[in-house]
Amino acid sequence: MSRELTLEEKVQKALDINEVQIVMSKHEYYHALGTNIEELENIWTKTAPDVSFALNAGYWVGYDSIMNAYGTIHQANLEADLARLRVNYPDVAEDALGAGILMMHTLTTPIIEIAGDGQTAKGMWYTPGQVTGIGSDGYPSAQWMWEKYGVDFIKEDGVWKIWHMLICTDCSCDVAGNTSWVTDATTTSVLKDAETATVNPTPDIQISPYSSYSNTQVPQNIPRMPEPYWTFSETFSYGAEMIIEKLSY
Repeated sequence: MSRELTLEEKVQKALDINEVQIVMSKHEYYHALGTNIEELENIWTKTAPDVSFALNAGYWVGYDSIMNAYGTIHQANLEADLARLRVNYPDVAEDALGAGILMMHTLTTPIIEIAGDGQTAKGMWYTPGQVTGIGSDGYPSAQWMWEKYGVDFIKEDGVWKIWHMLICTDCSCDVAGNTSWVTDATTTSVLKDAETATVNPTPDIQISPYSSYSNTQVPQNIPRMPEPYWTFSETFSYGAEMIIEKLSY
């Protein structure tokens, strides 16, 4: 940034950092409850045309596309999970959506930068966690999962909203047994998928921004660490622009 912040601006920046952290923490709790639709309605921007959500598989761009992939299809998968579970556990109620499922992605090592103009922000976190889902056999199975977040935020009417979310999955492996992400890894860096019957939505941009761990791969500097900036046009994006920039090298 090109000028020194005033004391008042520094105080506001500290408040903004805390509010951004709270928004990101809400994402984790919404997702842990399986309430992705509620999350999108409450803490994501609905007005920015380039709002995006990205996984190793690629990018979903636009609020409606994200709602379909991260919201509607996720909800349908929960309903399918419950139907399979009830075959093995018939005493489970028909409306017990989420039964047998337990997941949490924690937030560690935060780096948060608020723009000098106070209108946008960038954050990066590491997220060790676990995902317990319903397998294709109708029984729960548990995996460890280690990921990185790169997220852009935008302030709308004084409230911070998620703008671009990039989730980079490093590795996953079964909780039980003698396997790990090393024994599961391949030289082609394909993330091991759980044996489930869930539907995986197709990204709008089917270009992978990140590769999961392989036995021959060097660590990747993705997402980039946030750096101080004055306005968003002066910095990089965690949105689809990132992959376009990567391909231009």
